[in-house]
Amino acid sequence: MDRLHTVPLPDRTALEQGLWHWLKAQPGPVWMTQPGQDPNRHRVVITLLHGNEPSGSHGVWHWLTRGEIPAVTCHFCLINLQAALAEPGFAHRHLPGQPDLNRCFGTPAASESEHPAWQLTHALWQRISALQPEAVVDLHNTSGSGPSFAVATVNDERHRALASLFTERMLLTEVMLGALMERTNTRFPIVTIECGGAVDPQAITVASEGITRFCLAEAIDRVTEGDWRLEVLERPLRVQLSPGCAVDYAERPSDWADLTLPPDIERLNFGWLGADEPLGWLGSLGLKAITVNDGHGQLDPGSLFYQDGDRLCLAQGCKLFMITTHPQIAVSDCLFYAVRAEE
Repeated sequence: MDRLHTVPLPDRTALEQGLWHWLKAQPGPVWMTQPGQDPNRHRVVITLLHGNEPSGSHGVWHWLTRGEIPAVTCHFCLINLQAALAEPGFAHRHLPGQPDLNRCFGTPAASESEHPAWQLTHALWQRISALQPEAVVDLHNTSGSGPSFAVATVNDERHRALASLFTERMLLTEVMLGALMERTNTRFPIVTIECGGAVDPQAITVASEGITRFCLAEAIDRVTEGDWRLEVLERPLRVQLSPGCAVDYAERPSDWADLTLPPDIERLNFGWLGADEPLGWLGSLGLKAITVNDGHGQLDPGSLFYQDGDRLCLAQGCKLFMITTHPQIAVSDCLFYAVRAEE
């Protein structure tokens, strides 16, 4: 994991050669600054904290090709180029043996503080803090296909305004994982933008149009009348596999997995589902294969699900999101999040 490099904006020749060609020529994690009409105000765009989530970098590239001058000085940081450039390209969240960079913005354990990944995120945070920007957006892709949404830890006018530049949904979470957006504060808001799945055609549009609005807007601290009204979803539950459990994605129950989900389960992303909706099949461990966390601690899985024979069913109406069909992500990160209808 390399240090943070300050590099110039790509010139016209580099812009014509394309994003991938430019990325391969960079020395490592990069920080670029574009002077604005008001040079004394600053905004920051972060992307590629995860190497397999490229829409934000495409959005930055689209903005730079426009050749416009932003309203204020804008800074663009593309972090995990090492993972992004690893073959076959934009395929690795992080390299094997490396930590997830977007879990390195909390307080490190003594054994972690000297790790290059933690030092890199510390250097990034120091750079952001020194600027005292008006706002920071951190652009990602969801691990499964689905619509865009923002994630914030504070529900106030500034965070809603920032989210509404990109999307029509904002998730208000209390689940703390060590992500950059958890560093939001009274001086400047930080919001994560999930642009949609990396393979979703609209995800690059979400990033490109959002970054353009972010850079050109004279003011971004108030919600303005736009094409949508922001929907705020509160208190999501993080649904994970229990330690040591395995998941499979198939049309029928797996004979080896502790949980089997249908391969097209991503279709349920952000749709309201009623109580008794079947989601998949449980193995011999039953509901013990699943953990549910509300950000304050573990909940009884029975508060969200019930078992009907071998079927896993919802115990109450929910909206699910960030559903993944990638087994590795499902095991190492989470299966999905859920917001209960009654809340």
